[in-house]
Amino acid sequence: MYSHTKITGSLMLLLSWGAIPEALADYSDYDGGLFTGSHLDSTLKNVWMLNTTDSMSDQGIGNQSAWAQGLHLDWQSGWLGDRVGVDASWYGVAKLYANDAFYGRDLLRDKNGKAQGFHKLGQLYAKARWGDAQRHLSLWAGWRQLYKFAALNVTRSRAAPSTWEGVSSELKWDSMGIKAAVVNRFSERDEPEKRRFRTLKSNKQIDYIATGEMSWTPVKGSKISYIAAESASYLLRHGVEASAMMPLGEELNLLAKSTYYYARGLSEWEGARGFSRTAQHLFALVGYQYGRSESGVGWSHTRASLDNGLGHFYWHFGKNTRGAFNSKADGEGNDYINDGEQMVYLYSQYQLLPELLIGLYGNYGFGMKYKNVALKEWECGGYFLWNSPQIKGLDVFAGFGPSYSWKLTSSKMPALDENNSSFRRAKGVGGTVRVEYRFNLF
Repeated sequence: MYSHTKITGSLMLLLSWGAIPEALADYSDYDGGLFTGSHLDSTLKNVWMLNTTDSMSDQGIGNQSAWAQGLHLDWQSGWLGDRVGVDASWYGVAKLYANDAFYGRDLLRDKNGKAQGFHKLGQLYAKARWGDAQRHLSLWAGWRQLYKFAALNVTRSRAAPSTWEGVSSELKWDSMGIKAAVVNRFSERDEPEKRRFRTLKSNKQIDYIATGEMSWTPVKGSKISYIAAESASYLLRHGVEASAMMPLGEELNLLAKSTYYYARGLSEWEGARGFSRTAQHLFALVGYQYGRSESGVGWSHTRASLDNGLGHFYWHFGKNTRGAFNSKADGEGNDYINDGEQMVYLYSQYQLLPELLIGLYGNYGFGMKYKNVALKEWECGGYFLWNSPQIKGLDVFAGFGPSYSWKLTSSKMPALDENNSSFRRAKGVGGTVRVEYRFNLF
């Protein structure tokens, strides 16, 4: 069993390590102490989110809207002996507005149906390093954000990010890279609690999640990775991710991306959500960059059979977990990952000004069936990102668009009409406005 005691012991071990071979160390930024090179950054994050979908109207759930103000304080120490340090982050979230279905936006704490703000010590970890920019080993132990770290992920689009408790490491050796992590608790983006992992149906404790990644970056802009992860005796996942950028002219680049994921239930897997035994997802995209513009088209296909229901590719690892899923089938409004579903994705964006990016996107999903009824879903939208040239660290993002799917029953299956000949259409509009200001305190 991977226990909290073991993680605490690992954190103390990192602080005591200093005997890694000197041949790995070649840093020029030696500062000789934890505090002399430390700095404290602050982030003010104002987020408003809206979703007017009527997919769950039969259960009395209507528009989902929430507005929150976040404050992040991120302290990073210097390096003791150029080897070890300690970092910490505090997150606070204040409620500005929330309607009755606010919990669907994951911005504010749900306290018995009432929206509340919260605060927490989000990150606290020891860190250690050896090597230089080209060849180095890094270790961490404690509570930390693991953003797209092998098969694990955190969300950074809400008022506060989520974090994991565990040990993690990264080795870089020229163009090769290896990542590994073992975690045993998770703190979600909309609450202060630090929770154990649980099975989806029986609510049994899952002792740990282990994940690793091997990658090769032959040239800048191109990378291929193999990823594996397991939540103990519950769910196994493999993945291959690849991306490439090929110059075709002075301002023209060809873009290509692809991901393939395979998931399989282990001895404790209950087949109660997502899929019964195995699931697969494939995504591919081709596009181009020309000057200040970028466009592309993508396609995905999912296989995820579920007994007595419409299956989907479940990319997390149980309750209180968050898995990485680098596919545009994870849409802004809908998830295009149902059994048998194919998706076509289009996007185009343009750097209108050095400080202003604008873009459009669209998703269309088809090919899946529920009780022999063909299903379809789609969405489209626009967005912009503005980086203030006058105030360094100030960013404004906004995105809006309609989406169309199907109404859901109480068992989260597609709702059909009285004759079981067609599905009941659900529609709505989603939107996000996010204002973020980052600045250094010392």
